[in-house]
Amino acid sequence: MSCSISILGGVGEIGMNMYVYETESSAIIVDCGVMFADSSFPGIDYVVPGFDYIEQIKHKLKGVFITHGHEDHVGAVPILLRKFDLPVYGGRLSLGILAAKGRARHCPFDLNFIDPRQTVQAGCFSITFIPVTHSISDTYALHIVTEDFSALHCSDFKIDQTPVGGEPFCPADFTVLAEQGLTALLIDSTNAEREGFTYSESSIRSDLSKIFRNATGRIFFTTFSSNVDRFKQVFDIARECGRKVVLEGAALDRNVSIAADLGHIALPTDMIVDLKTAKRMDPDKICFIITGCQGETNSTLYRVVSGERKDLSVKDGDLFVISARVIPGNEKNLINLVNMIYKSGGTVVDIGKNRIHVSGHASQEEIKLMVNFTRPKYVIPIHGEPMHLITMKRMLKSMSMLDNENVLMLEDGDRIKFHRGEFERRDKVPASKIFIDLRGHFSMDEESVRERKHLSRDGAVTVVMRKNPDGTFELPPVVETAGFKPDEKNLARLQEFLTEHMHEFINAEDYDNTEIKDGLRRLTKRYFKKTLDRRPLVIPVVTEK
Repeated sequence: MSCSISILGGVGEIGMNMYVYETESSAIIVDCGVMFADSSFPGIDYVVPGFDYIEQIKHKLKGVFITHGHEDHVGAVPILLRKFDLPVYGGRLSLGILAAKGRARHCPFDLNFIDPRQTVQAGCFSITFIPVTHSISDTYALHIVTEDFSALHCSDFKIDQTPVGGEPFCPADFTVLAEQGLTALLIDSTNAEREGFTYSESSIRSDLSKIFRNATGRIFFTTFSSNVDRFKQVFDIARECGRKVVLEGAALDRNVSIAADLGHIALPTDMIVDLKTAKRMDPDKICFIITGCQGETNSTLYRVVSGERKDLSVKDGDLFVISARVIPGNEKNLINLVNMIYKSGGTVVDIGKNRIHVSGHASQEEIKLMVNFTRPKYVIPIHGEPMHLITMKRMLKSMSMLDNENVLMLEDGDRIKFHRGEFERRDKVPASKIFIDLRGHFSMDEESVRERKHLSRDGAVTVVMRKNPDGTFELPPVVETAGFKPDEKNLARLQEFLTEHMHEFINAEDYDNTEIKDGLRRLTKRYFKKTLDRRPLVIPVVTEK
């Protein structure tokens, strides 16, 4: 039997993870996440995988399998389930987060909660959930087996023997796969450039405790809203230091409540207070946990710091703890936010001098250990940008057990086929992107985003042609610009240029409005590129009197 793996997202970027395992009769989806948009996508909040290929194979889809509850792996599942009626399998925390999203949209999902090491049969696939350690509880590697093919889809993980939540990493779960024979290992490459081992999540507790004990004013703590294990530590430290906690942010409030219900966080009823109560308390008795660790302009942290929130703002003596790595592209956002904090009298804990964040991803020695534990025939680096993927391939050269040609380098849209446990060939599947603008909940395609980029970089030009009742046109056309202002001389020259070349697309006896618009667009672009080296978005309009 043949089995293929299609990459719909997550290889070549951080986020947007989505993978399809497929035989002739069955197919399953592993993860369906979002990618947080950076400043190169104006007005866009999230990017999610396109579902064109899913539409093609929907007749044999058996389910969606979730590795863990981080947004870059689960955030786009509600969008997927609005189009395809599929069962979802995953850990209790991951699916608890999904269930809450479904309730918010009045759209219940078919959720199937699994336990550690449980096996699920989906068509001709057998999928076993093997627990791994990460920065969120209920994270799993998926052992996917069908006849003469087996893969370990080991997404985000690290080897942590002292995790904050869940059981320690267990090598025996993986060495047994080597004994059984493993065709392919798909493995997290995010930290492939980092030497050594990743620190344990529990290793940050000492520095965090010291910061809380020494703080004399209010504390504002922020990290990713799904980083449940980090919140668990902050709650414990706040309790020890006699501080109450205010939760600010809908996603944060939801995830903490779910984790508390499932027993991942111990949350005494008197620990959480509302904002009104917090305002009556001494500054050294309160800790705000808020969203916005990447400086997102629609986040609670940004609105507090920028002064948009009238009920909560920065005061002298406030201490901000930003417990997260900076996602590439967000550096400028965070620098601006930090500057605003200092201008308002607050202070930001220096992440370079204090261990207030550790990665949830394996470094080089842990990656080597996982390859050594599982002894796969092929390794496929995933979850990373090109520098991470290529660095992993180079690093694995040093491991004599693995032929270098057996490290398969893929990108979004690649499909690789295995036959009788051997790599057979590679081809392509549709792998588009959907861009989400949360203001108004717009979704758009890549062409619309290119137009936004044109607008933000080069502005827009509107060219209006007015048609007279006798069929002639008023000349010259009316030209208006937005986003930039050329001098009157250049506008006049553009009008002359358009008038001079109207014969290229207007015939007195036979003309078409679409042809006129295309002609106006083409000529206007030509003029601006040649004379002003600009490429504005051109909006042609034809009206009748």
